[in-house]
Amino acid sequence: MTVRAAPISADLILDAAEDCFALAGVRRTTIDDIAAAAGVSRITVYRRTGSRDDIVLAVLVRITRRYLRSLRPRLLAQPSLADALALLIRSTARAARRDDLSLLFASEERGTTGAPIPGSMPPLADAVGECIELLTQTWPDQAPAELDPLDAGEWVLRIIVSLATTEPARPRRERETDDWIRRVALPGLLAAPAPATTAV
Repeated sequence: MTVRAAPISADLILDAAEDCFALAGVRRTTIDDIAAAAGVSRITVYRRTGSRDDIVLAVLVRITRRYLRSLRPRLLAQPSLADALALLIRSTARAARRDDLSLLFASEERGTTGAPIPGSMPPLADAVGECIELLTQTWPDQAPAELDPLDAGEWVLRIIVSLATTEPARPRRERETDDWIRRVALPGLLAAPAPATTAV
């Protein structure tokens, strides 16, 4: 009786890619490296996961989603929506500067700090937006009713990218960073929209 091998899943290849990125860095990892680590051929890698850029993006999204899941209990333990959002922004910006979410920026790939991976905004904004939607459901009276999760995710992600890649105008401790986020970043997210005006 012939035993058929289980089909190779995209997750197995992405697991291998994530291991390769951790060991050798994104720039030095090739499709051949990923194929060898997964125990499959190059063509199987392309068929299951697409190009190398597709793999980098897929790994980035799964790492980001995993990070946000791990952060969720701390977010939900905060006393208010503003506190939870400040923690989300500050902690994720810090993680992006460390190894936790270092793939958020393609600095190794593009040679400059803070150049996001092409195509990363839609899936990352979606992931962050889902997290924000959970928070607004936890504190429904503290968020505008018309807050769109994808728009909110994009806004928060842009703030995170800025905090992770640029120096502040003045040094700030953790609490001061949270105060800055509440004063500068959160009004764009939590303020009720102004009524539309008609042009004359």
